Amino acid sequence: NYSTIIGDHNINALVGIEAVEESSKGKGVSRNDFLFETPDFYLLSNGAGTPNVDFAYDGANTLFSIFGTANYSYKGKYFATVTLRNDKSSRFLGDNQSQTFPSFSAGWLISDEDFFPADGLISRLKLKASYGELGNQTLPASNPTINISNLNENLANYAVDGSSIATGAILSQVGNPDLKWETSVSTNLGFELGLLNNDLSISFEYFDIDTKDLITRDLSLISTTAIDASAPLVNLGDIQNTGFDLGISYNHETSWGLSYGIDANISHNKNEVQNLISDFQAGRTDLRGGAVTRTEVGRSISEYFGRRVTGFDSSGRFTYEDVNGDGTINDDDRTYIGSPHPDFTFGVNLRAGYKGFDMSAFFSGSQGNDAYNYQKIFTDFPTFFGSNQSTRVLDAWTPDNTNATVPALSQTITNNETAPNSYFVEDASFIRLKNLQVGYTFNDDIASKVGLDMLRIYVQGTNLFTITDYN
Repeated sequence: NYSTIIGDHNINALVGIEAVEESSKGKGVSRNDFLFETPDFYLLSNGAGTPNVDFAYDGANTLFSIFGTANYSYKGKYFATVTLRNDKSSRFLGDNQSQTFPSFSAGWLISDEDFFPADGLISRLKLKASYGELGNQTLPASNPTINISNLNENLANYAVDGSSIATGAILSQVGNPDLKWETSVSTNLGFELGLLNNDLSISFEYFDIDTKDLITRDLSLISTTAIDASAPLVNLGDIQNTGFDLGISYNHETSWGLSYGIDANISHNKNEVQNLISDFQAGRTDLRGGAVTRTEVGRSISEYFGRRVTGFDSSGRFTYEDVNGDGTINDDDRTYIGSPHPDFTFGVNLRAGYKGFDMSAFFSGSQGNDAYNYQKIFTDFPTFFGSNQSTRVLDAWTPDNTNATVPALSQTITNNETAPNSYFVEDASFIRLKNLQVGYTFNDDIASKVGLDMLRIYVQGTNLFTITDYN
């Protein structure tokens, strides 16, 4: 570490080395045929059945980093920071192990310049900009580049000759030797503004984050009827996020002792897929009815994809939009039916205090995002006939209730109605009172009488209510 002041110049620099090792090891063993069906008796030693090793794992990964950063300021008005780091991860192979990530930021406190009016409406103004690259190697696997097979009593052992059981191994991980670092390149521009002697402050920042070589599992490489191993981790494509963060804060205290304040923020983010290794990527295929999301170039990541419900036919079954206009309803008529990404998110924090009393309330919410209510498959349709149902089925279609919201009741799933469709997509916009606190601080005389430096009592509630249309 190095720090010096030369006249109006302030310099601070740091060079470091970091070595991190993460390891985990564990196993799961099961046994059955217990004499008593009580939780207190459930010990492995008390079972009569043959013990079975369900799973065992032993993994480790390392990260070695060399980094340096330097901070510079001049007259407390001009600021700059430069950082450079090189990371080497054991999760990758060969030349893909190491990656260098630079970053730079700069700021200018204009309000401290001689030409800036000292008695104007604006009491503080700062401009800021930054550029940086950040790598990601935090993955759900320690060695994602290699194939791994494990002995498995449940799935791999098999009586090849029809009599004696032979020990076997099963492929548990499909490796990708070409896997490399995921890198996010971020560019930010913004300002900080103070008005009314800094009682009112405004901050704004525009961001552009380009994520290159996004790492995730390529579910298209392994079908649901293939091996039991998870799909391999791959560098799936490039994602761009652009948007802004806006914050406004106002604090004031009156001459008669009332203090109050409000902090509000709003954020907007546009997500767009720039590049993919395939035409599209489907979401999880192990769900009943199939994948509910799809990702493709030019759209947001993981948008909801399925058929668009248009109403009911004469027998109370869903009707679907003929998207391609060929007169036939099939999988070619699937389309994008919603997005989990909000138009904006927001938060508001209210504060007030008067003569020892204080109050704060924090609200948060989002607007414009959808949710896929997967539970409706079980509560609104006969996925398991005879099981508990939602009260929504009370509004099922009948010849006397043609303006229903749920198809006609049946004993089996018909018309492919639990396959992904717009019935399951709901508006998930919400506003929530996340925290409310009311308190009172006793004066020092009372606190000292009970041997305390300070005494405050308060009542607090969290997640007190949520306003939303989501079921």
